[in-house]
Amino acid sequence: MHLLIPFDLVPTDSQVPQDAFGVAPASERAIRYAFETYGCHGDLRVTAVHLATDTIDLEENLGAADMRAIADDLGVDAEVSVHSVQGVDSMASLQQEVLDLVETTDVETVVVGYEEDSFADAVFSGSTPERVLEEQNTPVVLVP
Repeated sequence: MHLLIPFDLVPTDSQVPQDAFGVAPASERAIRYAFETYGCHGDLRVTAVHLATDTIDLEENLGAADMRAIADDLGVDAEVSVHSVQGVDSMASLQQEVLDLVETTDVETVVVGYEEDSFADAVFSGSTPERVLEEQNTPVVLVP
């Protein structure tokens, strides 16, 4: 089973450099849901797409480490890789990166976290989940 999970990192209150960023709450819920729901598959692969356009060198490693820690906490054995999207100039470019990954890999499901107050935007406004469904015919799971 191959999942694609777009995620964001956010600044934390920590003064320790390696803890200065953490996975955003909506992204963490999506990651946990994915591992809890699909973790029973013997061959679980997760490609996480970092959607922040302003990146620091460590973000890709931090995201992968956070995802592996969540998998370990849940007792899930999964291969985790992070695809960091950089140098995009618009949301449309960012969405195209996700669509290209879905098209060129064997992704079976896209799992997306969202904030409850942005649900209508996530589903009805030309969003990434909507475009994946329309253009790639790949299942999308929205996690509140």
